[in-house]
Amino acid sequence: MAVEKRIQLEDDIGVQLPEDGAMDSNMEVTLEDQQEIAAAEAMGMIPQEDGMELEIEDHEANLADMLDDQELNLIAMELSESFQNDKDSREDYDSIAEEGVTLLGLQDENGDEPFPGACGATHPALTQAVVKFQAKAYKELFPTEGPVRTRIIGAQTPQKTEQANRVRHFLNYQTQLQMPEYGPELDRLLFYVGLYGSAFKKTYWDATLQRPRTQYVKAQDFYIDYYASDLETAERFTHTYSMSQNEIRKYQLAGMFKDTEVMDSPMDGESNAEETANEAVGVSRPSMQKDRVEILEMHVNLDLPGFEDENGIALPYIVHMTDDNTILAIRRNWNQDDQAKKKKHFFTHFTMIPGLGFYGYGYLHLIGGLTKTATSSMRQLIDAGTFANLPGGFKAHGLRVLAPDEPIAPGEWREVNSPAGDLGKALQPLPFKEPSGTLFNLMQYVVNTAKEFADSSDHIVDNASNYGPVGTTMALLEQSSKMFSAVHKRLHSAQSKDLRILARLDHEYLPDMYPYEVAGGAQQVFKQDFNLKSIDVIPVTDPNMPSESHRIAKINAIMTIAQQQPQSYNMEQIGMELFQAMGIDEPQRYLKKKQQPISADPITENMAVMKGAPLQAKPEQNHDAHLVTHAMMLQNKTYQGNPQLVQLLTSHIQDHMAMKYRQEMMQMIQDPRMQQMIMAGQPLPPEIENQVALMAANAADQVNKLDIEKEKILSGEKDKEDPVSKQLELQQMELDLKRQVHMDKISLEESKMIIDDENKDEDRLLKAEQMNMKFAGDVARDAKKTVSIAMKGINKNV
Repeated sequence: MAVEKRIQLEDDIGVQLPEDGAMDSNMEVTLEDQQEIAAAEAMGMIPQEDGMELEIEDHEANLADMLDDQELNLIAMELSESFQNDKDSREDYDSIAEEGVTLLGLQDENGDEPFPGACGATHPALTQAVVKFQAKAYKELFPTEGPVRTRIIGAQTPQKTEQANRVRHFLNYQTQLQMPEYGPELDRLLFYVGLYGSAFKKTYWDATLQRPRTQYVKAQDFYIDYYASDLETAERFTHTYSMSQNEIRKYQLAGMFKDTEVMDSPMDGESNAEETANEAVGVSRPSMQKDRVEILEMHVNLDLPGFEDENGIALPYIVHMTDDNTILAIRRNWNQDDQAKKKKHFFTHFTMIPGLGFYGYGYLHLIGGLTKTATSSMRQLIDAGTFANLPGGFKAHGLRVLAPDEPIAPGEWREVNSPAGDLGKALQPLPFKEPSGTLFNLMQYVVNTAKEFADSSDHIVDNASNYGPVGTTMALLEQSSKMFSAVHKRLHSAQSKDLRILARLDHEYLPDMYPYEVAGGAQQVFKQDFNLKSIDVIPVTDPNMPSESHRIAKINAIMTIAQQQPQSYNMEQIGMELFQAMGIDEPQRYLKKKQQPISADPITENMAVMKGAPLQAKPEQNHDAHLVTHAMMLQNKTYQGNPQLVQLLTSHIQDHMAMKYRQEMMQMIQDPRMQQMIMAGQPLPPEIENQVALMAANAADQVNKLDIEKEKILSGEKDKEDPVSKQLELQQMELDLKRQVHMDKISLEESKMIIDDENKDEDRLLKAEQMNMKFAGDVARDAKKTVSIAMKGINKNV
C-alpha cells in the first residue's frame, strides 16, 4: 500500500522519490514540489530521515541571499544602466526645480545689476499662490476629526456597517496617533505639488518600528521609465535616498538586507536645485560626507535567474542597491496567493494638473512667467525711485568737494572749493525720471492676472459681501471653482489610493485581533476587516466641494430655497449642516430645547397656545367640548392676528377631529380584541379587515347623517315649532343606525363562524338567536325611551 502511495505522489508532483523515502540532498526540488512533499510527509506518506528537515522557501525571503555574487553583479550592472537612462531622460527637470526655488524669493539677493545696490526683491505672486494652495488642500485632506471615511460596497447589512465603522475608527486613530508623521509629511508633499505639479507619497511597513510608515518623496528623487504613463503600468521606477551605516546594519540584523560590507558613498556635489533650496533656509551639506550611503530602491520587472516564470514573463521585484552597484535585497513584489502575480504598490502620485508627460504641472509652470514679469517690473520701479531720490551726475574737472566719501544727509549743504564762476554750471545732474505710472499699471495687471488664475474661486466668494439670487450664486460658484474642483478631485483620488495601500498593509501585518486605546475607551479591530471586498476606504473630503466657503455658500443657497416653503423642508437639518460646513463642533448646543406638548382641559390649552406652547390631543378627552372651545377661540377676532396661535390651534383641532372620527367608527366594533388591534395599529387578518371595511362603508353614511343632524340641532337650524317630532326623528335615525350596525355585526359573526370549522351549526343558530333576543331587548328599551320623550313633549305643549 505504501508503494502505491509513493508512486501516486511521484505522478502528482513530477518528482522521483527514493525507495526509502529519504530526500537526496542533490535533488533539485522547486518550491511547489517542496510544499507538496511536506504536505505528504505530514500525512505520513513519506518517511523522513532522522535529523533532516525540509526547507520551504519563504515568499518574503531576501532572494539576494540565494544568488551567487556573479549573478548579483550582472543584475546590478543591468539595473544601474537602466537607472542611468531614466536619469538622463529627465536631466532638464533639475533646472526647472532650481528656477522654481528662485522664483519663490525665499533667499536674500544682493542686486548687482544694473548697478551695485540695485533691488533684488522677488514679487511674491508665486509664493502666495503655492502657500494658499497648500493651506487649502491640507485643511481638506487632513481635517481635525481624521482623514478617513468608509463606503459600503453592495447591499448594506449590519455586519458590513460594523466592519466599516471599525475600519474607519482604526484608520483615523492610526493616521493621527500611531503614525505621527502622516500629517506633517502630507503637508510638505502638498507644497511640492503646488509648486512643481508632482510629488509622491510612499507608504510601507517599517520592520524596525513594527508599524506602517509614510513619507513624501520629491519628484527630483523619483526616476521613472521614460515610456511610463502611470505607476501601475510602469516597467521600472526608482526612489533614491541616503541611509546611515547604522540604519543599514539594523536592516541587516533584521534580515531585511543582505549581510555584506557596504562602503560610504563618495561626496557628490549638490544639485543646483538642492543648493538653492538649502541657501533659502540657511543650511548646507557637510563638506565631508561620512557614514552615509546612497540607496537606489528600484521597483522593476525582472526575469530573475533561478526564479523564472514558466511563461517567460518578467515578474515584479523590489531591489535595494547602493550607488556602487552592491545589491542588498531582492524581494518578490506580489502576494503569495496571487496567481496573476500583480505588482503591489507602495507609492502614490499626487498631481496638480496633468502635464504632457508623466510629471504634472504646478504653479511654477502656470504663473512662473507672470511672476518673472511682475518681479522685473517691481525692480525697475524701485530702481527708478532710487535714482530719482538720489540722483547722480557730472561735475567739472576743477571742482573739489570736501569729504567726498560721506553721503550728503537730507537738508545738508556742504561747502565746496570751486573755481570762479557759477556753481550750477560746474554740476550737471543726469535727467532721471520718476517711476513710470505705465510700468506700475503693467505690474498691477500682471499681478492681478496671476492671482485671478491661481485663486479665482476665493476671489469671487471672499469678495461677495452679500449673496444675490440662488441661481446667480450657484452659477458664480460653479464657474469660479472649475479649476480647483478638478485639482481637488485629483488629490482626492490620490489620497484614496494611499489609504487603500495603508489598509492593505494592515491586512498583511496586523494580528487577527488588534486592541487599541482611544479617548472614550478601548477599541478593537480585526485583520479580516481590511480585505476591502465588502467596504472601501476613501478620504473624508467632498470632491464636489473644494473649500469651506463653497460648502457654506451651497448650504446658504439651500436655506434660501427652503425658507420659501419651510413646511416642506427640514429646517433643523439644514441648520445643522450649515454648522458642520463652518467646522463647529457639537452644534446641538446652539439649538433651543423643544418644549413638551401640553394636554389638559380646553381652557388651559387655549392659555398655553397663547404663549406658543404645542398641544397634544389624547383619545380619552371629550373631543366635542375641545372642538367647540378651540373653534370659538379661532373665531374671536382678537386672536386671529396671531399666526402662530392660528397654526397651532388649527393643527390641534385636526387631531381632535381625527380621534373623534375614530371613536365613532370604533363604536361599530364590539369585539374588544379587534378594537385593541385597531387602536394599536396592528395589521388585521385579511378576512377580518374586509369585514371591518364592509361595516365601515355601510355605516359611514349613517354616521355622516347623524353628525349633520346633530350639527343642525346644536346650531338651531331645525324647526323650533315642533321640537318633539325632530327629537323623535333624531332618535329614529339612531335606531336605524344601531339596527344597521347590528345587522353588520351579525354578518361579521356569521363570517367568523363559517371560517371556524370547529363551530357546529346548532351553536351558530343558538348564538344568532341570542343576539336577536338581545337586539329585541335593545329595540324595546329604545322604543320605551322614545315614547317617554314623546309624552314629555306632549305634556309640555299642553
